[in-house]
Amino acid sequence: MNAFKTGTLAVALAAGSVLAGTALASPVISASTTGPSFAVLNLGTGTTAGWQSSATITNPGFDDITSITFSGGAASGNPADGSGVYSGTVYKVATTPFPAGTPGDSMQNYLVAQAHGGTVTIDFSTPQTSLALEWGTADVAAGYNVITGGGNTIDGAMILAAAGLPSSDSGKMNFAVDITGLNPFTSLTFSDSTSASSFEFDIGSTVPEPGSLALMAMGLAGLGFMVRRRRSAKSSV
Repeated sequence: MNAFKTGTLAVALAAGSVLAGTALASPVISASTTGPSFAVLNLGTGTTAGWQSSATITNPGFDDITSITFSGGAASGNPADGSGVYSGTVYKVATTPFPAGTPGDSMQNYLVAQAHGGTVTIDFSTPQTSLALEWGTADVAAGYNVITGGGNTIDGAMILAAAGLPSSDSGKMNFAVDITGLNPFTSLTFSDSTSASSFEFDIGSTVPEPGSLALMAMGLAGLGFMVRRRRSAKSSV
């Protein structure tokens, strides 16, 4: 199994839409097992593996998020392990989404929508059209890990497809995921409706890092130079 595969779903469609000056017809998903290239919400670290808290997180000062709330779910039918903030890995309860690639033994805290209908709902202060997250052990089976909101639906099968991985890798790999071209949303619900799984993740920042902004500026400057050069060449003919 290749632990360093990366891929993009619907890139050609996105490029064509951008060049045509139209809205994206479908979300563009990039999934990598070697990332992330973005910052994730700092939820602290745990001293023991497992459930840490289900208290509502309000105004964390991260990427326009106003609140993160948890509802229901229970690991293996045990109501003591519902949706919430978790740390580390506990067999058949939750598996850390860190790092991207093969799950390790990180004690960095993360968010979990537990099995049996658990949810994590993230609300934003302004409409969003993109999403970044560290996605734990993406599964292709229906209901295992699903994101909905604003008319959008993203699931684990789409993540594996974006990474170019076969369905046999279902439930084995963590991914750094970037999604653009979504319908505008102000709330997203992360859920798991199965009886034997959980959706482990941490939300990432969609704000470009300073280095990325610098590269973008250089690219735009280069494009402007090429346009001016072509106009100059035409005027001298």
